[in-house]
Amino acid sequence: MKRTKQEKLRLGLFFVLVCGFFAIAAGRLVHLQIILSPKYSAIVDGQSSGKLPIPASRGIIYDRSGRVVANNVMKSSLYAYPTSETELRQVAAYVEKVFGLERGTARRKYGLSVERFRWIKRMLPDELADRIAAEAPAGLSLRKEAQREYPYGLIGKQILGFADIDNRGQSGVELSFDSLLCGKQGWADIRRDGLRNTYRVKEQALVKPQPGRSLVLTIDWNLQEIIEEELRQGVDEHNAKSGMAVFVNCTNGEVLAMAHYDPLEKNPHKPVKLRAVSDQFEPGSILKAFTAVGLVEEGLVNYGDSIYCEQGKWRVGRRTVHDDKEHGWLSFREVVELSSNIGIGKFAIMQGGEALLQTLDRFGLGDKTEVGLPGETAGRLAKPSRWSDYNIAALAMGHSVAVNALQMANGFAAIANGGTLYRPQVILGQVDRRGNLTRRCRPQELRAVLSKAAADTLASILRGVVEDGTAEAVNSPVVTIAGKTGTAQIPDIANRRYFWNKYMSSFAGFFPCEKPLVAGIVIYEDPQPVHYGGLTAGPVFRKIAERYSILHPDLFTAPQRMLSENSDRFENTTEIPDLVGRTLQQAQAIALENGLEVRCGEMSGTVVWQYPAADRLAFEGDEVLVVVSPQSSDGATMADLCGLSIKQASAYLARLGIKFMVKGNGLVVKQSIGPGETINGKSFCRLECRPETGGKHKTQRADRAAETGHDKRQSAG
Repeated sequence: MKRTKQEKLRLGLFFVLVCGFFAIAAGRLVHLQIILSPKYSAIVDGQSSGKLPIPASRGIIYDRSGRVVANNVMKSSLYAYPTSETELRQVAAYVEKVFGLERGTARRKYGLSVERFRWIKRMLPDELADRIAAEAPAGLSLRKEAQREYPYGLIGKQILGFADIDNRGQSGVELSFDSLLCGKQGWADIRRDGLRNTYRVKEQALVKPQPGRSLVLTIDWNLQEIIEEELRQGVDEHNAKSGMAVFVNCTNGEVLAMAHYDPLEKNPHKPVKLRAVSDQFEPGSILKAFTAVGLVEEGLVNYGDSIYCEQGKWRVGRRTVHDDKEHGWLSFREVVELSSNIGIGKFAIMQGGEALLQTLDRFGLGDKTEVGLPGETAGRLAKPSRWSDYNIAALAMGHSVAVNALQMANGFAAIANGGTLYRPQVILGQVDRRGNLTRRCRPQELRAVLSKAAADTLASILRGVVEDGTAEAVNSPVVTIAGKTGTAQIPDIANRRYFWNKYMSSFAGFFPCEKPLVAGIVIYEDPQPVHYGGLTAGPVFRKIAERYSILHPDLFTAPQRMLSENSDRFENTTEIPDLVGRTLQQAQAIALENGLEVRCGEMSGTVVWQYPAADRLAFEGDEVLVVVSPQSSDGATMADLCGLSIKQASAYLARLGIKFMVKGNGLVVKQSIGPGETINGKSFCRLECRPETGGKHKTQRADRAAETGHDKRQSAG
């Protein structure tokens, strides 16, 4: 059949259209499959595959003995991701049922919507997580997360700080060393099916997470627990507003324990600061120990130098300085022992304000210790526009200066160790994957703040504060303690004056005296009604020292001969008898019976003083130094001081009321007043000392045994 011209035209047009359609389709396919292939492949990959972050485990924290004090535990967290309205309704109803919510409130409370990720509850208890895993509808899932755990609860929490729910450090060590502890997260390949289920492509991570580094603290958790317990009991017993304490290793600056206790603290589980480094206070009389350092170091005073203390009231310009008691003439040693504001103020004026300020600056007051904890304050050591006598006296007795507790403890540690100021540190080192201690932090010596001879002098005076001064309540039969009390009025900043009835009571010191190992400070804010540092903070310091020494008897043995080395610990020891009131001949006989010797400058007379005191422990063959009241009217005579320690010789001369000065350190090798020469109150003796080079001198053993104050039971362990 022959088509017409019109039909041929229509068929041609149809053919062209069909060919054009297929040409366009083919072109579009080429465009999609070849030209746009990378773009749409990426979209497909984004919808069906991806990377899942793998959190790194946070580093573990240990104390100095290897106890785990911060660890990680795995907990389940619940989240919602509904993919339809049906799933959304089921998820909302189930959440309301499990968590006891009112009907219809889950969507608003958690912001639930289709294809939107929302956390419901993180770190679920294990029982609840198991229940949800067994019965939860589609759209609800559980994810395992690491949670920070502190096995010792609130003990040491102020030092450790805490980590938030995402394991980021928020305070304390957790914050300061977060970059080391947190590690680096890893990544894993994932695939999703049409129902949005997620699958790991490989068991091995694409990028493995790097766990955080584990740290070892310098903190001794036994001591930490002791000070927190004693602080808490002290606040209750003395009706104080709050309390804080710091204890450090004298020999290297390592912080052994520090804490504060405030019964009104809002959230002790998440402490935001450690007051021992963040809070500053006026130290009061404990600063007199540093004032005394400058006076002794510059040779401005000697043990026997006396000063008139104005019967407790001293007018200085327009101001009046008061003492707690009406003292008359006091020796330099007595000024420190009895904590005379007037006495120390007058002595400090001899030194001058600039020199006193330099002494305090050497001890690091007014500067941050850089211990490595957040929120540390530097304190305040301001220079007045004009150095009046009152300004000098006020600074000398601990006014017009602000410090933190760690600074004061570190300063007393420098006196105890012979004059070296260390930088305090809380990190002992890091732990590798094998559990070995690596990158151990070495002690950092900052500077020498006083000479060894001056340190020995100050240690002897601070021991006298405990034995005969304002801290007699601190004297312990268990461990020998030296230190200084402080009772400072709290500044009323708003009214630019001091509260008349509010005090910061403190005691700072070190132990054991014969070989100081631990220095520290205890402070109470506004104890009532008794506010003296020697009766509040001091006894708490004593309890802490006693409990710690009992826990560590190996650290507190006689340094010259370890008693633990003897099969019978009492085989070569004896108690020193009471010789006071007996004739010299009787005293010599009694001493001989106990295996001891007597050293004296007289040939006869009655014993009026002895060193060491009665009932102290000594080694057989040691000497007891005595002073006798001579029977003749020619006056006393000097004993042979050669071979004695500075502490022994200074105690003897101070008892006789003789002024003296010491050159060098160690044992006495020369004395300007020879043995047997007549002495009186105007005599002046120069002692030359040298470090011991030979064997252990028996008088050194007697001196140190005298200061231990141990009875036989304590020596046994």
